[in-house]
Amino acid sequence: MSRPPRNSRRPKKSPKMHGKSSQKTPRSESGSNPRQKRGPSSSKQEASLGRRPSRDTKRGLIWGQHAVLAALANPARQIHKGWVSPAAKARLQLGSESRLIETPPGEMDAILPDGAAHQGLALHCAPLPAAELDSIIRPAQGLILVLDQITDPHNVGAMFRLASAFGARGIIMQDRKAPPLDGATAKVAVGNVETVPCATVTNIANTLLTLRETGWLVTGLAGETELTLQQALRLPKNATVHANAIVLGAEGPGLRKRVRECCDQLARIPMPGGAESLNVATAAAIAAYEAVREG
Repeated sequence: MSRPPRNSRRPKKSPKMHGKSSQKTPRSESGSNPRQKRGPSSSKQEASLGRRPSRDTKRGLIWGQHAVLAALANPARQIHKGWVSPAAKARLQLGSESRLIETPPGEMDAILPDGAAHQGLALHCAPLPAAELDSIIRPAQGLILVLDQITDPHNVGAMFRLASAFGARGIIMQDRKAPPLDGATAKVAVGNVETVPCATVTNIANTLLTLRETGWLVTGLAGETELTLQQALRLPKNATVHANAIVLGAEGPGLRKRVRECCDQLARIPMPGGAESLNVATAAAIAAYEAVREG
């Protein structure tokens, strides 16, 4: 009878791990434990609605009747998912719209930011492609609104709405320090982010120089100048068509120094009542009306 090899009965020593356990609980790339179970409310909602946009960012969400219907009608909008309440589906006769999932209003509230007045309609979309600058500024005729670091989505949404109302050629914004064209911006714009061309540029001041070279009269709104808006927007000598680019700065700081320097002129809105200033969207509406009236 053969004997077992020497030391075969001794337990094998596990490799040393410098004082650390050799077994670790596997974790995902995000650092979360994959064995940890998700809460019942999260899994229930995802089962009924499919994969949802991140609750942390809420980016790419559009809500409200006018904003959603305009996005659905815009072939440039890539729509990932949509939701419609039973009441809105019946009211708007959206039974044939396959991109919308019928969803109770309470579950839609959980998808959207707090207080979002969705009116039974919401979408998750890809960002809207920016318009080409040349398509807005050529030929030099009509009205353009240039926004210098205006970040409030309600003000920017109002700009799109009034740009549509006064037939502006488009809006020019900086590619940073500007709100995305979704969420509150799209809601306030009541669908006009889908129809008003918007070009984003790296440098507003340099873009103003391009506008001037192309034939636009560039007027920045500022309260400290003596030139009134009505005087500023009159047709220049030897000109045959109106081509007005109105530049608006953020509330508080107003136009930045180099942006001011790159305008043809600075003009103010007369306020005989003595108000110190106007909301920037209100000032834009007055300027757009004045430009159209002069045109």
